[in-house]
Amino acid sequence: MGAEAAARRFSAPTTIIAGLGSLARAGELLRGLGDGRVAVVCDRGVAAAGLLETVKAAAAGEPLFECALVDADPSFEVAAELVDEARAAGCERVLGVGGGSGLGAAKAVALGLANPEPLAELEGVGVASRPAAPCLAIPTTAGSGSEVSNAFVLKRTGGGPTQAIVRGPGYEPRVALLDGQVLRELPERPMLFAGLDALSHALEALWANGRSRFTDALARAAAAQILDALPVALAERRDPDLQTLIEASAMANLACGSAGLGLAHALSAASAVRLPHGYQNGVLLPHVAAFNREQVNPVDRDDLLDRLPGLYEEVGFEARFAAEELDADAVEAMVAAALEHPFRANNARAADADDLRALLRSAGAGADS
Repeated sequence: MGAEAAARRFSAPTTIIAGLGSLARAGELLRGLGDGRVAVVCDRGVAAAGLLETVKAAAAGEPLFECALVDADPSFEVAAELVDEARAAGCERVLGVGGGSGLGAAKAVALGLANPEPLAELEGVGVASRPAAPCLAIPTTAGSGSEVSNAFVLKRTGGGPTQAIVRGPGYEPRVALLDGQVLRELPERPMLFAGLDALSHALEALWANGRSRFTDALARAAAAQILDALPVALAERRDPDLQTLIEASAMANLACGSAGLGLAHALSAASAVRLPHGYQNGVLLPHVAAFNREQVNPVDRDDLLDRLPGLYEEVGFEARFAAEELDADAVEAMVAAALEHPFRANNARAADADDLRALLRSAGAGADS
């Protein structure tokens, strides 16, 4: 990587508590975050599956205030309403439960509680003047790794780009609680899509311009563990494999959180495309890998890329969009999103609009148009 790697930044400020059965420590960990009411922010699907009640039982004795449940891809308006609810209830701590959307909303509430400005004014990198309120994050999927990230994404409903990134030091949860047992009842397809998303975080960190020795070590380990554990976890649901997945997901996010991501995530950033985020990244990942491999070919990741076809065959996933999923308009929306996204510039091989369209065609997008 040369001398320039010495100037790159790596940070992992979230305390991670990991282990089977560790969910029982939720109340103890919340008490370690201070006093005051706790705003509970959760995905609607997680609550419907009954896991929210399990978490609340583990936190029994703490003064919990349950905010409105969160749907996928929350907007600034939804997040602002959650902040208002939590503030009106006198909350000083946050408990986030769920996948990427639920945990992102929880981080938005924690940031909003600590800063008087409207949440929409905190868009960007490091805009907030104060760190977020103390937050305990409990992921219920092994995919986004949002529990160790200082960034979250919210939708805009007005003009301009439809997704906005809010990111800064001190925005991350104080503590992440990783218990693989929460994955036991996760349906097969969401588990698969989450695993492919986590794998894309790890592999894209290896071909990011922001990579370093620190991120490479985490990314390689995370990718290898996901490649090993995902097929077994899907087929057998054994606790040790589930624990491996949830820990590897966090490791992958720690890698890409400092290295940044690349073209797969740039292309999947178009909020007009309503396909699951992990599914999109799973389809795009081998095609972006092939694109990068033509020019950027670090020896230290070739073995991982060589394992992708076998993984996809084993889990029954085809790296191709169905003919009806993405028409010509969707392709152009994805290209437009990628062109304005910082992850495109962070990809180790430069890509223009024609390259992006070619990548999407190779993945079957727009095939029926």
